[in-house]
This record gives sequence, structure tokens and C-alpha cells, in this order.
Amino acid sequence: MGVKCPKCGAENPETSTFCADCGTNLLTQKDIGVTKTAETPFPQFTPKTLLADRYEIIKELGKGGMGEVYLADDTNLKRQVAIKVLPQAFAMDKERLARFEREARVLASLNHPNIATIHGLEEHDGQKFLVLEMVPGLTLEEQLRKGPLSLKEILQICTQIAEGLEAAHAKGIIHRDLKPANIKITPQGNVKILDFGLAKACYSESTDVDLSHSPTITDEMTAPGVILGTASYMSPEQAKGKAVDKRTDIWALGCILFECLTGKSPFSGETVTETVAAILKGEPDWSLLPDDTPFLIRTLLKRCLQKDPDQRLHDSADARIVFQERDADLRLETKSITKQSRLRPALLALACGLALIIGVLIGPMLMKFFNPDASSPSFPLVFSSIRTELGYRLGGNTTVSHESIPTRTEIALSNSGHFLIFSAIKQDPESEAKSSLYLRRLYQLEAVPITGTEGGSSPFLSPDDKWIGFWADGKLMKVPIEGGIPKPLCDVQSPFGFSWGTENQIVFSYAKHSGLFRISADGGEVETLTVPDRSREEIAHYLPHCLPDGKGILFTIKRHFWDLHPRIAVWEPGTRKWRILLEDAADARYVPTGHLAFLRQGTLIAAPFSLDKLEITGPQAPAIANIAQALNSTFSAHETTAGQFSLSPSGSLVYASGGIIPDLENSLVWVDFKGQVEPAVPFKAGFWAPCLSPDGQKIAYTTLGTENYLWIHDLTRDTNTKMTVEGMSEWGIWPPDGKRLIFDWLREGTPNIYWKTIDGSSPMKRLTKSDHDQFPSSMTPDGETLAFVDRYENNCDIYFLNVRDGQVTPFLNSQFYEGELVFSPDGKWIAYVTDESGRYEVYVQSFPESVSRYQISHEGGNVPIWAQDGRRLYYRSRDGNDVWVVDIQTDSGFSASKPRFLMEMQGYNFGLVRTWDISPDGRRFLAVKRDTSKLQPITEMILVQNWFEELKRLAPAKK
Repeated sequence: MGVKCPKCGAENPETSTFCADCGTNLLTQKDIGVTKTAETPFPQFTPKTLLADRYEIIKELGKGGMGEVYLADDTNLKRQVAIKVLPQAFAMDKERLARFEREARVLASLNHPNIATIHGLEEHDGQKFLVLEMVPGLTLEEQLRKGPLSLKEILQICTQIAEGLEAAHAKGIIHRDLKPANIKITPQGNVKILDFGLAKACYSESTDVDLSHSPTITDEMTAPGVILGTASYMSPEQAKGKAVDKRTDIWALGCILFECLTGKSPFSGETVTETVAAILKGEPDWSLLPDDTPFLIRTLLKRCLQKDPDQRLHDSADARIVFQERDADLRLETKSITKQSRLRPALLALACGLALIIGVLIGPMLMKFFNPDASSPSFPLVFSSIRTELGYRLGGNTTVSHESIPTRTEIALSNSGHFLIFSAIKQDPESEAKSSLYLRRLYQLEAVPITGTEGGSSPFLSPDDKWIGFWADGKLMKVPIEGGIPKPLCDVQSPFGFSWGTENQIVFSYAKHSGLFRISADGGEVETLTVPDRSREEIAHYLPHCLPDGKGILFTIKRHFWDLHPRIAVWEPGTRKWRILLEDAADARYVPTGHLAFLRQGTLIAAPFSLDKLEITGPQAPAIANIAQALNSTFSAHETTAGQFSLSPSGSLVYASGGIIPDLENSLVWVDFKGQVEPAVPFKAGFWAPCLSPDGQKIAYTTLGTENYLWIHDLTRDTNTKMTVEGMSEWGIWPPDGKRLIFDWLREGTPNIYWKTIDGSSPMKRLTKSDHDQFPSSMTPDGETLAFVDRYENNCDIYFLNVRDGQVTPFLNSQFYEGELVFSPDGKWIAYVTDESGRYEVYVQSFPESVSRYQISHEGGNVPIWAQDGRRLYYRSRDGNDVWVVDIQTDSGFSASKPRFLMEMQGYNFGLVRTWDISPDGRRFLAVKRDTSKLQPITEMILVQNWFEELKRLAPAKK
């Protein structure tokens, strides 16, 4: 027996899914899993019906397969809402209802201006209903019926759709039924996406689904031929019944964009079967696109409508950037046209005619005369987003790991402009995985790891794009672009900039207080190029950039390691001397257009530059704001001034957003031995290194960030006193009498040790003078001897200073690290840290005669402090997360108990020298609770093609 079509009456074979004549779906509601029958009708409500004693029905808005929709008043919150009453089928299907409730709770968490809000899921007399945001206006479907949209309108609408998708996808929520009918446009032009995620809430996903069973949340759901309205926007994987991800929404966005541009769906047919066949096998009729459709939009459209999800645009953020930038271009074009239109028509016609004649007859000659290198016309800017691998962030092993901030340049754009190298590392702070370099060819959608670069960072490229230079494990290395066994070239303590110049030479900065060096890219002897000149307030030369044809080297000068206003200089090969080019500037790169591009406080600045004279030849102009730059002393030894951007001679720019590293808003807290926390001061700041006065009534602390000062907080009076008003300080300690503060301080050069009375009765006095970094550590109870740490590059030693005669004597100055010394309360013992065993451990030694020494910690130790009675010594694990305690007995010799775990202090400030303290009663610690919420990992880079045209417009070079 055949099947009769309920619409046209045609007879069809029993096995048919669709009517051969009209394409109507021949499956019954039972067949497709919908239990709505005549016995389970939609509930009917009349105006004034009150639901859940709160929602008063005003009128019916529409009816669909998901139920009836009503306009209602929320009598509690005095607002209008949309009530979507679910069919009785939901109440009868417990599994479906449970799934719907779970999904509705997730969907209600969406909070974005371009997504219609789900206020809640409620019940009335056993009937479930959704309370939705009431969005006024027309749907995009209704808008398209009224006539075609302008390109400007399309871009503004699609931008908002992409922004809504981006926000939802970030929470793992997929729409699954995106189409013009589910997009509302308010009278103000704001876009709201409706029914977000409800397709999943209503229908379980299956990897074995007949195409004809595909759900849609429209009024056609309960009618034969249900799939037709939604099939036009269904992705190929969705049509095949496969599992879907956010790329199915990208496909639907492409369909919507095509329909907005052409007024027609990209995939359609007279029957459902034809529509689905077009999706699976056919191609859109690209000839329907208007002739003036921008090339960038055409390219985006084709990427959205790739049938293979792996080849499709992966992220709506990429689409959003394209829409926004093209919209910005339109605004500029409109402004230009408006300005031109003010000319009198006759004058305009004459000007156009003359321009045409000049362009045809002598334009090429003039162009060749004024710009002999010009060989091609200008092109519009093209923006695109490049993302790191999922779960990875930009940065190498030199990144401040627990803050996810890259502090070296981790991006290298090829000279050809065809590919990008970047370093990335897992975002999981618990992961022990090392960073690696990745290659992203711009015609591909994914980046691939480069073999041989594990642990690598700071990538840079050879001029011929055949080799990658990078830093790993304390060495400068190189590896072929395709990967392989890396070749070490020389030792480099820490990466502070590399540049591969002409004649196969690599210029680099070796360490924290370093000048510039040069080595052949084939290896060999290292040549010194510059030594920082202390007489010119220079402490380090960083971030070299080789100029073309060996004409010189740009580099960044720092007056001290935490310098927030560095300078740019140029080194001349003839004289082997350098001179300052720019103040308050860093990380300069030469651009073939005759410009310098450099960073100033996170903004990319351009200035005309003469390669022959090595001079700035015109005014500076800001080009791009908010470029990520490692410019903040919050992270001490990690501050480099490096920017996350790279330029290609091909005319492209790639950068990562983020601006300078933001100041942290830490809390100064008391933590008792049970882990209970309470504020020590009622405000937040970039707290670092708190230290209690001997009577426990005052706290000395420093603030690190864009301001680095020493402060005293009076606990009894709740007042703050600034002890330093210029320069910077990192650590301060109290002498036994509590009348002064001893601290490190610098204005340029390196920090040395000073002291100052807390009542201001005498000026600041210098106690040490050295080219090394020096920090106070502890003072004997008699106030005679100050222990301090002397740090040069990566080595730390301990010295003693006699404060009466100024004599300095070494205590521990071996090849190993020694630091964090603290005297016992009776002055007869000292605790300190050294890594002579191969890891950092805490030791105790007799003082002043070094006749005995004992290892206190096991499996690593750091930052020891004594209890005031001298009977306990506390220390922290090397990572700072755990506190250990050892009982001490000194009545008859020295003895120490086995270390025992006391408590966890993860997320609290720790580091070299004294960065925590203990209360006088010995019952709680004073520490800094770090707040890194402002620090966001970088997972996206922006590629700007044809950027040199914009650069020439912003900063015209001198003719």
C-alpha cells in the first residue's frame, strides 16, 4: 500500500520520505519523535490570564512547533516579556522535559546585548513556559521581504550577529537554528538573536539521524514539509545528522550574509530533497552577488560556506573583525564622498575630466618619476584574526607563567608575508608542558608545531625566510622552517632581543645588564658591539633591529631595569658609536616605506625616517593603540619593554592587543595557621614585600607597577605615609629600634641600599655604592650589622655591612645562589637559602663565627622567617604554595626537628629576600594575596595586510 500525500493527494511508495510531486514530508509526527496529537493540544490563554500569579497575558504573538508565544506583563518587575508556553508533549516526556530544563538553565546564563535573554523557566497548573526578553521590531526575515539592504546595513547587522555568536560560543553554547527568522532588529537598529540554543534543549543530539527528522523551532514544525524552512540554513554536517560544533553557526552566518547581499538563499530547491542536495553537493550561485561586493566580504563568505568544517572559518570573532573593518572603511569612504560633493557640479565635472586626461596620458610617467619603486596600485586594508591552538596562549618559557603574560616578542611575520611563526604554551598553570614554536601559513586555517623547538621562545627569521632563530634552555638556536634538529649557536642567559641582519649575522642582547653582541648565523666567535655607558645613564641595551644593507642597528636603551620610559638609539657601523633617536620609546623596527615603527606606552607610533642620514625626518603619528607591551615593573626581572608585533617588507603587520601590563590590585592580609584570611589594610594596591615593625604596629611595604614607592601603614591610626617620592624601591626592612627604614632605591642605574628616618627628621642616606643590584635582607638585634643581597645577572651573594663604619665584607659569594638571609631574634644564628645542592634549600648557620651549619628544609625551601621567640623557623616551598615549620632548640647546642607541613598558601606573594612576615604573637602571617584577574592570556593575533598604505597616509614621508 502506498502513502497518500496530505497536501496534494498524490500517491507515493510506502518507503517514501517525501512526496515526489510537491516535496511534502510524508513522515507523521510520531515518526519524527513529536508526541503532539489531538489529545495534547497547545494550551489556550486569553488576555488577562494570569500565569504563576505574576505574568498577565496581553495578546497572542504567534504559534510554532515549540508552543504558543504571548505578550505579557511581568507584574513584579513592571516590564513586558514574551511567554513561550511549551506543548503538553513536554510534560508527558520526562526525559525531554529534564533535558529542556537543564539546557534552559545554561541558556539563561547568556548575557549579551545581541542575544535575547531567557529570564527563566516557570510552571503554571502543570504547564511549563519560558519567560523571554520581549524584543520589539522586525525579524531579519521580515526586513528582507521589504527590500534589499545597503552594504552598510548588512555590515552593521552581521557585526552584531557575529558578536552575539562570539559571546555564546565562548561559553560553549551553539545556536543550531540560526536563520533570519530568529534574528530581531529593533527600531534603534540593534540586533537580538532569538531562541539561542533551544534546538538542543528540545531535541537530543544523535549521530544517526535521518535528515528528514531534523528539528526547527518554527511554526512549520508540526506540518508536513517541516524541514524546508530550516534546511536552507543547515550545515552539511547537520544535514547528515552528525554531531555539530560552533562551525555550524558559522555556516548559518554565511547563509544569512549571502541572503542579505542577494535577497536569495544560497541553497534552495523546489523540494526538500533538492535543497538538501544543494547543501551537500552544490555551490551557491556566486554570480548573484552584487558587483560592488567588497573582495574581503566575498572571501569571508566563501570561507563561511566551506562544506568541510575543518576548512571553514573557525571562529565568529574572525568574521566580526572583517565586518567591523569593512564598515570602518565605508565610513571613511562616505566621509570623503560627502566632502567632495560640496564642490559645485560643474567644477566637479571639470576636475574629473582633467583627472581622467592626466591619469590616462601622463599618470604613469608622473608615478614613475615621483615613486620609481611603485609597481602596483594601492589595496584596501585587510584584517583577519589568527588564533593560537585551543587551550594554548601566546608566550614561551620566559613568560611569567602564573600570570600568562608574554614578556618577549613571540611573533615573527615572514619577510614574504606568506607565513607567521609564534611561540605558544598551554594555558593550564599546572601543566609541565614546555612552549613550542608554531608555523601558520596564511593560506591554511591551522598552525602546526615545528619539530625541534620544544621550550623555544622569541622567534625571529632569516632574511630569506629559510631559518628560524629562537631561544631555548639558555642558548641561541636556529632550525629550518620545516623543523628538524636545532643547532645551538651560543649561550644567552635570557632573551632580550634578536635580529638576523645582512651578511648572515645575528645581533642580540645577552642578559639583564647587557649591551649588544653579534655572531655569525653559522656559529663562531661572539663579537661585542656595545657596552652600556653609565655616564649616559645607560644600564642595558635591548631589542636590536638590523637596518637594511648593514647601515646600522636600532635598539632600546634603559636607564635602569625597571625603566618605564626607555629610549631608542641607532648604532652606526662606521664609528661603532650610537646616538639617541627617540625619548619614551621602545622596540623600533624599520619599515621599507621610509618610516620607523615603535612603541610608546602600548601604542604603535610611526615616524618618517631617513635611512641615509639615520634621522627622524617628520612628525610622529599614532598608528595602532593597545598593543601588548611588557612595560611594567610588577614582574621585576621579566620587564623588557618588548612589544607583540611584527612587520613584513611585503606590507603586512601582525600584532596582539593588550596594552602595557596592568597594575595588580593585590590585598595585604593576615593568614592564620588554619588558612583563615582577614584584611590587614582596607585597600588594594600593587603590594610587595610587607614587613612588620618590631612592635608590630606598622607595616612597611612597597608597591610595584607603574609606580614603585616605599610606604608605611600605621595599623593603629590606619594612615599611610609615603617614604619615597621618586625613583623606585622594591624591598624595605626595619632596624631593631623601629626609627628608620632600610631599603633599596634607584633613580637610574642599579638599586643600592639607603636608610631614612620614619619621622622625616633627616634626609635619605646612602649606605652602599655598587654597579650591582643590592637589597637589604636582615639586621642584627644590636643594629650593628646589616645583611644584604648582592645580585648581578643571575647570581646572588650575601654580604655584611657594618653600619657604623660602612665596611662591607662578603659572607657567601660562591658560584651558587645565596640569599634570603634572616637573623635569629637573639642574633646568634642566621637562616638563609642556597642552591649548592642542586635545588634551593634553607640552612641555619652560627653567627658571628661560622662554626656549624645545618640543613633545615628537605625537598626544597625558600624565604625563611623566625618566630619572635626563636623556637620555630618557618619557610615556604620553592613554588611558594606550601608553608613548612621546624622546631628549633638552642639551649644546649643547636637541634632542629623534622620539617612538618603547616598549611597551604597558594596565590600569596613570595620571592627573593623577605616577602612575608609573622605577627609578634606568632599566630598568623602577613602576606600579599595576589589578584591577577586583570591579566588575560593572549590567544589571538590580528593580521593587517596592505598596512603600508595606511602607514604612508598617517605619517607622510618627506619628499
